[in-house]
Amino acid sequence: MLQSADESPDLESLTDREREVLLALGTGGTNRLVARRLGIAERTVKGHVASLVSKLGLVSRLEVVAVAILHHRRICPNPKWNGTPP
Repeated sequence: MLQSADESPDLESLTDREREVLLALGTGGTNRLVARRLGIAERTVKGHVASLVSKLGLVSRLEVVAVAILHHRRICPNPKWNGTPP
């Protein structure tokens, strides 16, 4: 579980697709919206969310969203990325 905003989750262990999902979740999107944005199935997004929770040592989707927001600059190669792939 996240203890503070100063903690740094292990983002290096994430796949490129998990990073994309993480960033899309940070924009407040539902699984359905994230799936549409990324061109993948909603079930696949659910799987990525579960993987993110596990890999980052979190307990909920809400914490995943918090990580996406707090660590956006570390996750995103393009600081102007808005959650929609180019």
